[in-house]
Amino acid sequence: MKRIGLAVMGLGLLLLVGLTACSSNQAELDRAKADNQALTTANQKLTADNQQLKLIAGPPPASLDKLYPPQSPAPVWLIEMFNLAGPMEGIGVDLQEQDMANLKPNFQAFEAQYIKMSKMVPEWTSRFPMAPVTALGTAIDSGDPSKIGPAMGAVGGVCTACHDLYLVKVEQKYHWPSFDNVKVTDPISKKELAWVDYMRAMTGSYSGVSVNLQEGQLDKARKNFDAFNLQYKTLVVGCAQCHVDATGNPIPRKYFVDADSQAMVDSLGKALAATTPDAVAIGGLNAAIGNEICLKCHLVHLQAQSAKDTWAANANLLK
Repeated sequence: MKRIGLAVMGLGLLLLVGLTACSSNQAELDRAKADNQALTTANQKLTADNQQLKLIAGPPPASLDKLYPPQSPAPVWLIEMFNLAGPMEGIGVDLQEQDMANLKPNFQAFEAQYIKMSKMVPEWTSRFPMAPVTALGTAIDSGDPSKIGPAMGAVGGVCTACHDLYLVKVEQKYHWPSFDNVKVTDPISKKELAWVDYMRAMTGSYSGVSVNLQEGQLDKARKNFDAFNLQYKTLVVGCAQCHVDATGNPIPRKYFVDADSQAMVDSLGKALAATTPDAVAIGGLNAAIGNEICLKCHLVHLQAQSAKDTWAANANLLK
């Protein structure tokens, strides 16, 4: 009997250990499932965030290329956008003037153009929701200005949301020529340089003036100024490769390389040529050239080229 009792007790212990092990394994499995779900959720969020970042940082969709030069002889998308804006503006003017008779025709023109444009760029179809437009039509049919105004604002919100994301990028990509195509022969090295290399060479000469003066090397400062002055005068050759009129003739520049700007550079040369140069005056002129010529030109031109370079450098990432 004792042996049977011990056997039964042993079997009970085995069952208890087995049940405990099963319970432990189930707990581990539950934790693994929970961890896996958390990872899946985190991965989904990262994927969504990554897609949103691509929309924010990336270029306009490639299918827009066919609607702008050089693939198209004219900026088709921009022209169609004007055709969309016209009747929308008409709705606003008519509403202000209480010209209810012309509201409907302007709305019908806007709606037709809106639908047309929604199909022109496949990646942007979802950015042309019909619900706000339909609501605007319903409000106009009601003849109640208190309903038309808010409905028009909702349609405007659709336009703004897309413009906030893409308008500047479209301008940067299609309306600004690339500096990669601009070449200038450096009057110092006599070599033809890409625009960015030419700017670096000119910057070196410009910076050399102040650096040499700080080091007490007046002759070198004057030499660097002469180089900078020649390079600056030649800069207009690069400008003329983009700034041309309809006949291909250079358009006289009113900023950055015009007569007033050159006079500022000449003033620096005169100050450096003095027997005892005035360091304070030279510092002021150097700063003026940097702030009034270099910086202001960069504020106008640098952003578009920087965007193009960033998109090109990260093309694989932005796919």
